[in-house]
Amino acid sequence: MSGELEKRASDAEREQVVVRLRDASAEGRLTLEELADRTALAFTARSHAELAPLTEDLPAAQPSSRRKPVRWMGAVIGEVERRGRWRISDRTRVVMGIGDCHLDLRKAELDDDEVTVTISQLIGDTTIVVPRHVDVELSGFFLIGDKSLTGSEEALPSAAPRVHVRSFGLIGEVKVVRS
Repeated sequence: MSGELEKRASDAEREQVVVRLRDASAEGRLTLEELADRTALAFTARSHAELAPLTEDLPAAQPSSRRKPVRWMGAVIGEVERRGRWRISDRTRVVMGIGDCHLDLRKAELDDDEVTVTISQLIGDTTIVVPRHVDVELSGFFLIGDKSLTGSEEALPSAAPRVHVRSFGLIGEVKVVRS
C-alpha cells in the first residue's frame, strides 16, 4: 500500500488529532475513557495510517453537548452516585454529611481538558473510577481516614485528560481507581 496513509506522522499532526478528540469529547461524542484511550494511541502513532482511524468515526466539529454539566451533588444523610453517560463540569463539588459517594467517570463527558472534583464530607467513603489513561492528582485532608490512588501506573502523555480530586473530611476514605 502506498500513498498518503504510509507517510510518517509529525508531532503537529498528532497534536491536531488530539485537539479534535478533545473537541469531540466536549461535544459529547466521546466518553472520558474513549478520549483517554484514543489520546494515548495518537501520541504513539507513527504514520497517518495509525492516526486516521482515531477520528474517522467523528463528524466535523460541532457545538458542544446539550447535556448540562453537573456542577454539584450532595446529601445530608445518604448516598451520591453517578454512573453511565453524564457530563462533568470543569469544577464539580460534592458535599456530604453522612454517607458514601461513588462517581464513575469512565463514560463521563468532560466539560474541559482538566476537571476538579472537590469532596467535602463529615463521615463516609468516596470511590471515584477513572479510565486508565487519565492523569489523576489526589490531595486533601481527613482527620481520621485515608486517600488512595490505585490501578494502572503506565506512563501518560502530557496531553492526557487530567482529573484533580480534592477531598476534605472528618472520618472517611477516598479511593480513586484507574481501570
